[in-house]
Amino acid sequence: MTLLVPGFPTLPEDGQIQTGSFLEACDKIPQFFDLMGGTVFKPVKNDVLGNITKVRKRFLENPIKMATLEELILFEKSEDDNKKNKEKDGTGIATNALMWLKRGLEFVAVFLEHLIKKDYDDNIENLKGAAKLAYSKTLQPFHGWLIGKVVSAATNACPYRADFLKSVASGENVDVSKIEDLLAAFAKNFHATVGQIHILFEKHGVEKKA
Repeated sequence: MTLLVPGFPTLPEDGQIQTGSFLEACDKIPQFFDLMGGTVFKPVKNDVLGNITKVRKRFLENPIKMATLEELILFEKSEDDNKKNKEKDGTGIATNALMWLKRGLEFVAVFLEHLIKKDYDDNIENLKGAAKLAYSKTLQPFHGWLIGKVVSAATNACPYRADFLKSVASGENVDVSKIEDLLAAFAKNFHATVGQIHILFEKHGVEKKA
């Protein structure tokens, strides 16, 4: 399975994200953590995997009523008396999982954005700079001290930029000279999707600040 093709679908004009196709695209994201540092990123990778599973399990209970991510959020908000599908704070199980999944996805999206822009370090081969920037902008504000230390240390295990690109190119079966263009195309729809989920969470008041 390749990482970049087909990737996340182009965001439609109405901003509605189909839950099924979104989850299929998300299934590839954990592989990025393997390329970024392998087992040292296991806590973040497992969190992403777990949240994909939670959202998919809930979606498959009623795929018609939760066909889009916005419908999923609204469906869970309407279940006022269904405590078995709620977190302790009253948030729907899938909505809460989607919130944390969004944060994990954003970490990868921002990492790729810096990798492509080459704006993370004077030595662009040093990818730990891109990973540290991405972490500080996305997951770090929501992590406790201990997990923050673990992930910050994990960023030091990032491979050199050239090696990372070679690994991605190998998976896509393309020449490494073409991989940056493929990454940029992938990152465009990826970033737009994560941004739209942010909008949905703010719109429906389900974003938790911690």
